[in-house]
Amino acid sequence: MSASPTTYRPPARTLGRYELRQVLGQGAQSSVWRAFDPRLDREVALKLHRAQASDPQALELWLREARAVSRLSHPHIVPIFEADVHEQHPYLVFELVEGRTLAQRLREQGAMPAADAVKLLSGVLEALMHAHQAGVIHRDLKPSNILIDHTGRARVM
Repeated sequence: MSASPTTYRPPARTLGRYELRQVLGQGAQSSVWRAFDPRLDREVALKLHRAQASDPQALELWLREARAVSRLSHPHIVPIFEADVHEQHPYLVFELVEGRTLAQRLREQGAMPAADAVKLLSGVLEALMHAHQAGVIHRDLKPSNILIDHTGRARVM
């Protein structure tokens, strides 16, 4: 007996306790997924690093950076909820910010009016200043790492 196409649901792809639902973006070193955390009953953004965690020194550096970022609390910085390793793959879990990246916004609508750009980038600069004061340097700031949430606020990832 087989399930009908309307009732069959393939098993969810998981990483630890997280259900991976949709790829939100991919880069050379990682992919970012919309995921569901059944323990806390909420959607999150899960950044899965392609690198293996078999190098203890590299893993310690990654974990040190994750700890530093997790201590940041600022309205223009996307907060990190968790850092872990599953089957030798390190991953980070962040707040899921609904919206689009600055890169998407620029592709879709072109250059922003100067006043809007200044307002948006003021938030980015405040976030960077906050991070730098805490000893955290972004190292990969670009339009695709800046989210614009539903209120129009910039959120640095």
